[in-house]
Amino acid sequence: MNKITYYSFHIEGDDLCEMEKFVTKFNVPAYKDDYENIMFVIKQMGTCTGAEEHYFRHERAAEALPPPYRSGVVRLYCSRVNTGIVILGNGCVKTSQKVQQSKDCLFHFELMNALSRHITQRIVEGELRIFNRQLEGNLHFKIGDCYE
Repeated sequence: MNKITYYSFHIEGDDLCEMEKFVTKFNVPAYKDDYENIMFVIKQMGTCTGAEEHYFRHERAAEALPPPYRSGVVRLYCSRVNTGIVILGNGCVKTSQKVQQSKDCLFHFELMNALSRHITQRIVEGELRIFNRQLEGNLHFKIGDCYE
C-alpha cells in the first residue's frame, strides 16, 4: 500500500503471525460486517489517507480498530507508530464496556500496549529508526521484555 507500511508480529512457536490469526478467526460469516468494516479502514488508510488519528480508538499506549465512529463488537488491536507505519496485532469480540471485563480481549489488549511501549522506547533510545515508512533496527522482542 502506498500510504502505510503495515507490520504484524509473530509469537515464537506459533504458525501464524497475529494479524493472520485475526483474519483466520474473524473472516467468517458470523463476524462478516465487523471484519469487512475493519478491513475497509485498513485498506482506506493504506491506499488513500495514511494512519490519521481519527481512525483509531485510543487504548492506552496502543490503539484499536474500528474507528470510534463505526460500530461493531470485534476489535483489532494495533500500534500507530506514525501516519505511515502501523503494527497490526490480533483481536477479539469485546463483550463489555471495559476491556478488562472482556476476558477474550484482555490478553490482546495488554500485549499490544506492552509492545507499543517497548517499540516507542526503542525508537527513543535509537535501537529502532523510522526511514521511508519502514522500521529499521532491532525488531526482535521477547514477550517478557514487553510486560512490566
